[in-house]
Amino acid sequence: MSDVNDRLAKLSQEQRRLLERKLRERGLEAPGARPVRRANPDSAAAEEREPDAWRRRPPEHPLRFSLYFFSDDGSKETQDKYRLVLESARFADEHGFDAVWTPERHFQAFGGLYPNPSVLGAALAAITSRVGIRAGSVALPLHHPVRVAEEWSVVDNLSHGRVALSFASGWHPDDFVLSSSPYGERKEVMFRGIETIRRLWAGEAIPLEGPEGRVVEIRILPRPVQPELPIWVTSAGSPETWERAGAIGANVLAALVGYPPEELADQIRRYRRARAAAGHDPDRGIVTIVVHTYVGTDNAEVRERVREPMTNYLKTYLKQFQRLALEPTHATERDARDVAALAFEHYFDSSTLLGTPNKCARIADAVARCGADEIACLIDFGLDADLVLAALPRLAQLREHYAAGPARTQRAFDGKAPPVVAGDEVSA
Repeated sequence: MSDVNDRLAKLSQEQRRLLERKLRERGLEAPGARPVRRANPDSAAAEEREPDAWRRRPPEHPLRFSLYFFSDDGSKETQDKYRLVLESARFADEHGFDAVWTPERHFQAFGGLYPNPSVLGAALAAITSRVGIRAGSVALPLHHPVRVAEEWSVVDNLSHGRVALSFASGWHPDDFVLSSSPYGERKEVMFRGIETIRRLWAGEAIPLEGPEGRVVEIRILPRPVQPELPIWVTSAGSPETWERAGAIGANVLAALVGYPPEELADQIRRYRRARAAAGHDPDRGIVTIVVHTYVGTDNAEVRERVREPMTNYLKTYLKQFQRLALEPTHATERDARDVAALAFEHYFDSSTLLGTPNKCARIADAVARCGADEIACLIDFGLDADLVLAALPRLAQLREHYAAGPARTQRAFDGKAPPVVAGDEVSA
């Protein structure tokens, strides 16, 4: 790590400023912005000598667990690209997980296995019977909302009413070759589209302009099984998005990476206040936090096992922004890898469920204290599929532990900051 820090130190002030700004915009905290806060070594060592210590700490709040997919490289020439998704979904279905999330991505290796969550959702619906089938997310401005409602009504029928959708506004300009919507208006287009989909899902007819200006009344078929579509709004960090999600009575999907605990707690309070102000029950809003996950039996072993795939994952993630962020700094391929390596070291301890159940339980506790309701476990970041599948039973034990937590009696929206994990615990 000293070599990485030395290379970053050689960047000019302007290069450093631009790189830090772009990292923050993309959900990755600027290198060195705050120190990595790790577990107290003595406390951590004691816990690792007692691998079941986490079981003796009753959860303060319940947490739901789901599985989330966002493969690092869809361009790889491999057989059975979707084996991990399908087998993990079967496992989740049999072991009490709330849902399986699949995203929408276009034209990028990062997430490139997932250009259409409704197609994959239909496959998952056919091989499962209980687990929720969720889009995380539909980039709504890239589609006609009627078509989105139709496709997911089919999946709702195939799954007998297990569908839920998180909507995103889209971000990469290249994706908008699929859309006639102006890129700069994408967030407003998303919120208008959500309203249209809600009306269609409820059975309303909506007027649309047909050929030669003729108005056509449209209802979707087949009729969905669920009378109301469960909706999330995906946030990349904008306080406005959290507030607007609350105002329309939607849930929120966000990633833990890039959120210090105080900021995450503040966003969740902001969201629940917005729900209450708009007349929605603040307690019914679900905040789902995406966290990279691999539950092992030894922290040092896990760190070394995930280091290479996680660093490659982060490098692939950052590569998406090369035209926007790295080229002005004249950064090399090695520079990009150095930044990814530094990000891995920063986030392994503080913002991932990568490690033993003891370590993962401390992170889960911190997420719950911030007011979140669910952890979406991102499991396909480059590890071998057999390793990921073999670790799922340990994750299922963690899920079962938090399912037994007491009911949440005080929500973060009341303006009182929840305690954050510090001292001899890991800060999330």
